[in-house]
Amino acid sequence: MRRLLVLFLVLCAFSAQAASLTPQARVQEMVDGIFSVLNSDLAPEVKKRQISGTVQNYLGVKSLSQRTLGVYWKKASTEELHRFMALYVQILEQTYLNRVDDYSGGKVAYLKERIKGKKAILDTEFVSARHKIPVQYKMIKKSDTWQIYDVKIEGVSLVRSYRSSYNEILRKEGFEGLFKRMDVKLKQMKKGA
Repeated sequence: MRRLLVLFLVLCAFSAQAASLTPQARVQEMVDGIFSVLNSDLAPEVKKRQISGTVQNYLGVKSLSQRTLGVYWKKASTEELHRFMALYVQILEQTYLNRVDDYSGGKVAYLKERIKGKKAILDTEFVSARHKIPVQYKMIKKSDTWQIYDVKIEGVSLVRSYRSSYNEILRKEGFEGLFKRMDVKLKQMKKGA
């Protein structure tokens, strides 16, 4: 009985520690992992392969996609939503991966964290020899884990930018038209165009 009690207390402590990561700690964990690869002596293509998929662990893909699609989220079928989320995440990842060289040698300053209930805003600044860029992360707490649902870079919201262009395409061409364009864009990005 005593062993069960000790095991229960250890599990509770471990769960509390995992759940206690603040929004800043969560972003810092992501950034540190990426910068350790970026600042290594690996070739750019090797860096891209190692970073690929890492950022997805920190994104609230559903929240990000829902905010990007706006009113079209409720109009989409389950299949359309799954296809959109899969393509969207790949496009976001390729956008970042195609700029790997821009981020090498940089650092992130963590400026201000604001938490209100299950939402948070984290202000940071990316600093390198060539750049000084304000980056703001908007986050939501899901299952005791903070996830990113929007990023503002120099005041420009990722969600709003994509929503504006995607909603125009959806209005004129529907989901099939959007998927075709996303497929073409993804192929161009993978080729480095």
